[in-house]
Amino acid sequence: MQVSEVMHEGVTTAQIDYSIKRVASLMKKEDIGSIPIYKNQRPVGFVTDRDIVLTCVANGHDANESISLAMSRDVIFVFEDQEISEAIKLMETNQISRLLVVDKGQRPVGMLTFRDLALRVSDEHIKAEVLNGVKRG
Repeated sequence: MQVSEVMHEGVTTAQIDYSIKRVASLMKKEDIGSIPIYKNQRPVGFVTDRDIVLTCVANGHDANESISLAMSRDVIFVFEDQEISEAIKLMETNQISRLLVVDKGQRPVGMLTFRDLALRVSDEHIKAEVLNGVKRG
């Protein structure tokens, strides 16, 4: 089974030059907790609402400063045609609960979360891997 069969389509992205406030507002508007950060049509970071609170707010950064202060620079993503088992291994290895899904040109096409896997995969072996990943993560 490929990632494209399980992921949820569509992804909101932000640009590296966006402010913390702009990204937080985008998260609120879209009702999402994470956003991949792009520069020149390539993923360069990932930020969560938790990153904004713990890295920016808690350290007294101004909301007009660059989102680059809060983002993780390790962009972990999968290609839409990769096997689900590869995505699960990436999530487990990196202790993350969501992955950016891109096409061959690294354009964002969706997100894959543990929730997507739990809801959309019927294979019991894969579901067991997901549950084990959640327990360890």
